[in-house]
Amino acid sequence: MTRAPLTRLLAASGAAALLLTGCTSGAETSDTTHLRVAYGWYPTCFDYAQSNPFALFGRQVLDTLLSHNPDTGKLEPYLAESWKNLDGGRAYEFTLRDGVTFSNGEKLTAQVVADNFETLWKHAGQGVSPTPGAYLRGYDHAKALDGRTVRVEFSQPNAGFLQANTEGQFGIIAPASLAKSPKERCAGGTIGTGPFVLKEAVQDERVEYTKREGYDWAPAVFGREGAAALDRVTIQIVPEESVRAAGVVAGEYDLAYSMTEKGLSQAGKQDGVKTVLAADRSVVNTFVVNTADPVLADPSVRQAIQHGIDREEFVDTFYGEGVEPATDVVSRSHPNYRDRTGLLAHDPGRSRAILERAGWVKGADGIRAKGGKKLRLALTYSNSDIGAAASGWEYVKDGLAGIGVALDLKPVSDAAQADLRKSGKWQLAVYQGASRGDADGIAAFYHTELAPWDGQAPRPEVDRLLAEQAATVDPVKRNSLVQSAVTTILQQGHGIPLFDSAQVLLTRASVRELTFPVNSWEPILHRVEKK
Repeated sequence: MTRAPLTRLLAASGAAALLLTGCTSGAETSDTTHLRVAYGWYPTCFDYAQSNPFALFGRQVLDTLLSHNPDTGKLEPYLAESWKNLDGGRAYEFTLRDGVTFSNGEKLTAQVVADNFETLWKHAGQGVSPTPGAYLRGYDHAKALDGRTVRVEFSQPNAGFLQANTEGQFGIIAPASLAKSPKERCAGGTIGTGPFVLKEAVQDERVEYTKREGYDWAPAVFGREGAAALDRVTIQIVPEESVRAAGVVAGEYDLAYSMTEKGLSQAGKQDGVKTVLAADRSVVNTFVVNTADPVLADPSVRQAIQHGIDREEFVDTFYGEGVEPATDVVSRSHPNYRDRTGLLAHDPGRSRAILERAGWVKGADGIRAKGGKKLRLALTYSNSDIGAAASGWEYVKDGLAGIGVALDLKPVSDAAQADLRKSGKWQLAVYQGASRGDADGIAAFYHTELAPWDGQAPRPEVDRLLAEQAATVDPVKRNSLVQSAVTTILQQGHGIPLFDSAQVLLTRASVRELTFPVNSWEPILHRVEKK
């Protein structure tokens, strides 16, 4: 799962939009082979398998065994020219392309690929690479059958393993990188077979990549054969959104990440500038529900909250371009998405009736109570949580007050939020779903033994369905199990989906062929051109 740096997409209602000063359109460089990207964060680690928030950096030097075609939803060849699913998902064999090399000249072989999987599993056990470890659930071993064929075996079926091999965290790295410690890989990066090579990294300032000469094994979905169109890519670290936006308008940058309404308002309708929306494939932004809490253990309370939030008005009021009301537990571009608007419909009358039937009686203060206990809940959120603005959560609080639920807003530090997650001493919390275009991404969030928030009570039916889908390789049967699980999740209020957000970028009009076949934080720059 690719966890993106969490970005506030609060609309300009929270603050007056800054005006551009001293910026004129048209300052764009004539160098059509150099892409200049303005990005908000310097990576804490250059090893993608360890630090998935920084997909933009790691993916440019890495290739994966398989690729995903977002138009057809099918898996396609990449470093592996073919593959087999054996023993009902307990084993997989990959036949590698011939002639692939790493940027240091080392050859791609089946033994190298086997060593990659063994290293990922070892690091997962050490807590270094937890997300790839989740993808390798049930892993037993990997071995080279010959120079170009590698076999990966599991102790139990792993239906999501093939899709996992399209994710950047499964990018294949060279023997020279495998020999380094995790700390060394974080500091110096990894050597891959990808279309770019990390040239220079200046702390909190910039990261430079150069084209890999001789590269000739991009998958068909990339739409370009041979080496990258660009000679250089510079990712400039620009924490202030206003500076990123001004730089694109002025022509200082070709592309800026993480735009909100503030930045888009700054850019306005400038000639030569355009907005790009990169859809994600993830669990949507959600209120996590602690079903072990004495109040939230009552399904009527969860169901009332589900229908007590006006998601459409919430999004229209507090968010801008790229944000839509949630209509499922996953985003609209996720392969398991189904429009479930009815299950998430705003219906305060229904919420009040549900609570009345369950014995929650409204008091003189407007707050419902049952057995002498007030219907009062705490919502915790940290400064890094997407949309974590007091005005937005106050709106939700007011809406729930209308059905007799008191919501106490509890802003906490990132560290405190992490501690709460592990302690189980929480009620409602804000969560931005992690990106993965596979049903296992849903399981990783909603199966109580896999969920990142501790303390939730077991959900026997949901847990069973999500475990069963993970071991079902037939795609039709697997999707049917997922849909059944999701229906129960929403009907029972095991999660409260809020909104679906795309990544918003601002680019010069000269930037062409910018695509996101994996997810919004992994643009494939191999095919990008400047014209």
